[in-house]
Amino acid sequence: MKLIIKQYLSSLRERDELDAILPDLLSQMGLNVISRPKRGTRQSGVDFAAVGKIEGEEEKVYLFSIKAGDLTRNAWHGESVQSLRPSLDEILDSYIPTRLPDEHKGKKVVICICIGGDIQEQVRTDVKGYIRKNERDRLAFEEWNGDKLASLILENFLREDLLPKDARAELRKSLALLDEPESSYRHFANLIKSLSKVKDNESGDKKVTVLRQINICLWILFAWARDIDNFEAVYLSGELAALHAWEITKPYSSKDTKLANAIQLTLLSILALHQQICTQFIFKKILPHVVKKHALSIAVHPSNGLDVNLKLFDLLGRLALNGIWAFSGIKNETDENTKHSLREIFHVISSAIKQLILNNPALLLPIKDDQAVDISIAVFLLMLDENNNQDIRNWLSEIIDRAIFSHQTNGQYPCNLWTYGDLLEHPEAKDDDYKKKVTVGSILYPMIAFWAALLKDDDLYGRVQYIKKQFLEHCNFQLWYPDETSEELFYINGDTHGAVLSRVRIEYTMAELLKQIFDECEHSPYFDNLSAVTSGLLPLTLVACRHYRLPIPPHLWKGFRKN
Repeated sequence: MKLIIKQYLSSLRERDELDAILPDLLSQMGLNVISRPKRGTRQSGVDFAAVGKIEGEEEKVYLFSIKAGDLTRNAWHGESVQSLRPSLDEILDSYIPTRLPDEHKGKKVVICICIGGDIQEQVRTDVKGYIRKNERDRLAFEEWNGDKLASLILENFLREDLLPKDARAELRKSLALLDEPESSYRHFANLIKSLSKVKDNESGDKKVTVLRQINICLWILFAWARDIDNFEAVYLSGELAALHAWEITKPYSSKDTKLANAIQLTLLSILALHQQICTQFIFKKILPHVVKKHALSIAVHPSNGLDVNLKLFDLLGRLALNGIWAFSGIKNETDENTKHSLREIFHVISSAIKQLILNNPALLLPIKDDQAVDISIAVFLLMLDENNNQDIRNWLSEIIDRAIFSHQTNGQYPCNLWTYGDLLEHPEAKDDDYKKKVTVGSILYPMIAFWAALLKDDDLYGRVQYIKKQFLEHCNFQLWYPDETSEELFYINGDTHGAVLSRVRIEYTMAELLKQIFDECEHSPYFDNLSAVTSGLLPLTLVACRHYRLPIPPHLWKGFRKN
């Protein structure tokens, strides 16, 4: 396990990776982190600072200067301003004399040379000479290399009494099977679920430790996935980690205590890592290819056209979720430069979704009714900019036209089948009994009717009415609403929850349909009261819906009715 962790550490970058893990490690060791990495501000050589006792020694101030990977001659004293020696000089000349807090000025100071790998032999003599020259009675230097960091992680995050032997085994199996994403994810999911079984009456410190363990295990998986350039398992694992982390955090989300702040800070680290995984996957694997005709369809390497259909709708939901996170960040962010970057991401992804649909015709007809989940997430994102409304109309009209044609010709119309084998054979019969069996209910068509009404598209709405009357009179058009049990079960998929608005009446006029759906939203306020929604983390509810294949609640579109 130590070798696994050391390899992971050596692959981390300095900014937003190595410096994102170490403050949690120091906090877990009992130190008080008094300064964290910040962008755009002068650091005076210190990436972060902490105060406390290690192994029973006197209380000291620890000042960390971080470098990724091995410390080479160039990284020690090259031409770059980011070289380590100039940073250490800044600590001696600037940070300690002028920036060290007054309450800590009488304490011994330890400058920690922190690297993810090792100090290379040709540099070690220079480093030792620098330390001998600058050490004083109340000033010392320590080398925190990959070996030491790996040992500290094992002792403080992953020690036997905190991370049981079976959990360690699940992590090893997940890493070993990264090239088999389903198996890798299954083992990591077992790890997450075993760590998350902290009871409500257990101490808050235990919950902080569990969140930090989830964070460090996900970082290890991400580093290995990045090395082999396969993000599938870590993407799904990141979603699950974020959901379970919120389940642990939500009782502390509105509190302002030292414990609550530690829990909230660790949650934000997990969410930031989840976003980093999503962004790397989307920008590296998807966005470069959306502008090329059939490029992503071919990249699936299908043995059957069904593979293309299933994978592309899955990618559609992932892409749209990334855009929704960016839009949510715009609303919550105060820094104008960050806001600008998030707006750029939002518009890039909105454009990419339209290109993805245009260049991959598989997205013009879902084969599974529950692919309405991915369509819903994409429609929600596109509706956030009214310039996309005509593109939405065109896409939904094409879906309905192709569904009508498929019903007329007994082609691969959307169905309620789940297993891959059943979907391969669909439609296996032309008789009405088979059709009634595999189209007994639908969330897809009522959602399209709902959006048509919001967009005031009479033609699209009429075609949904036509498909209902001509082919699906037996089908129960339905929508899903959270209920009073959803808050307890939503983020961990603990059990069946929620309520169904059954027999959605699309024979109504568009205005009457909207009234029926939104009146039910008023009578079922549980979505608006979900802890993630009230805490400003609405995208997390969509992550849960996508991950667990729950229909998207109509509450999301209440604001569009006014517009």
